[in-house]
Amino acid sequence: MSRTLPEDAANPSGGLAKGQLRTIDAVAISVSVLSPGMAMQLNTGGMAGVAGGSTPLAMLIGGIACLALAFVVIGFTRRMAAAGYAYTYVSRSLGKRPGFLAGWLYGFGMACFVPMTMAAVGFLLADLLGLATWWWIVFFVIGMVLLLALSIIRIHTTTRVQLAVGVLTVVVLLIVCVVVTAKGGLHGQTGAPFTFGKTASGGFNGVFYGLILGITSYIGFETAADFGEETANPRRAVPIAILASVIFAILLYVWTTYATTIGYGANELAKDPTPWVNGGVAGVATQYIGSFMGKLVEIGALLSAFIVCVACATASARTLFAMGREGVIPTWFSETHPRYKTPVNATVVVAIAATVVAVIVGYGFPNADLGQPFTVYALMATIGSLAVILVYIALCVGAVPFFRRHARFNVLVHGVIPAIGAVLFAAAWYGSVYPVPPAPIRAAPYVVLVWLLCGFAMLAYLSRKRPDAIERIGSILGEEGGVLVEALEEA
Repeated sequence: MSRTLPEDAANPSGGLAKGQLRTIDAVAISVSVLSPGMAMQLNTGGMAGVAGGSTPLAMLIGGIACLALAFVVIGFTRRMAAAGYAYTYVSRSLGKRPGFLAGWLYGFGMACFVPMTMAAVGFLLADLLGLATWWWIVFFVIGMVLLLALSIIRIHTTTRVQLAVGVLTVVVLLIVCVVVTAKGGLHGQTGAPFTFGKTASGGFNGVFYGLILGITSYIGFETAADFGEETANPRRAVPIAILASVIFAILLYVWTTYATTIGYGANELAKDPTPWVNGGVAGVATQYIGSFMGKLVEIGALLSAFIVCVACATASARTLFAMGREGVIPTWFSETHPRYKTPVNATVVVAIAATVVAVIVGYGFPNADLGQPFTVYALMATIGSLAVILVYIALCVGAVPFFRRHARFNVLVHGVIPAIGAVLFAAAWYGSVYPVPPAPIRAAPYVVLVWLLCGFAMLAYLSRKRPDAIERIGSILGEEGGVLVEALEEA
């Protein structure tokens, strides 16, 4: 590990292209990581497998947890802009060592979503082209090459593509929602999907067991905070992007899962969720509109999966960049492209690691029921979600002491809301490990635990050999609040 920080470490922007993103770019980044088309077609099937006809309730609870987190992140964002947002915010609230662990987990979690989403791209493209399933790995590798190109060129170009794809996939979902809701589904409108009584497995437990994939669908709404240093007026643009994306996601996700539930029938799903598990939103679209709309939903899922893969890779790379810039991991990760000012080394590492993991999981530990690509999807989604949820809990817990020190403390906004988020995220974590899921998914919490232990080992090494690096944790900001925060508090 190098002991010398790069020359641009003294520069608050750390070599990133500062101020090139606008508010609309920040919104596009957050919405693209949400990936509505992919989330509604692929994640909801896993939720319905246990939540059944109560899937909309699980999705709503996950949305409430993320809305609570949104208020927390906005509070932090108004005071500082940083490339590794979770890493920096936790270090400023709970301390430098917890901050390091937050960055360690967040960068890892977002990196896990890269092979997850690209595996979905490979499967969906092979399916749409009528090719054998084994083609998924070929399309995976091709997709990774395109990902590197999009992640290393100027990031504002990538956000325009993300926004265009996001709008198109949302339009398709909205058409399905409007048609199915207007027709009343199988038995008409009902509030049953928002009760615990229509689960396919265990009532209350069934909802919270399905909650992990609900929260997985929301993960990334706050990703605009990772680009705070590259955004013009980040204390205004980033909060708008975060709040807009989470509210949009709650409305769209709850409506889509409700329309799908009544489309298949809440009572029918409680007895047998197989239609949703196998057909998803595309199945309802085919049933109520036509096969062409089912194909459009699949195409939207494909495009969304690729775009979210790019967004997750850039978020993970920026966390590695921030940690490398402060010397807590090799400073090689903080080197940026000489022309495009993007973290090229970190991005290449994320892409290579994602490809290696996909091959190992897909061919070494496949689940016969899921198949190779969806074994990669399910396992990496669970690992990534468990890692990121731990960071979300740390952000919610750290918000209370931070805002007591740096804000006009409000019990509701700075105390109750973060507590609600922490409790719901903890419930999702618990629900994902008990009852024990099938192999190899059951390995997910142990993988996260091993990664966390490696983080503690790294901290022990830094404490003995590099105490100066510990002191730098969370020290570099692109912009800090100062007196302007007082005006924002009054807004």
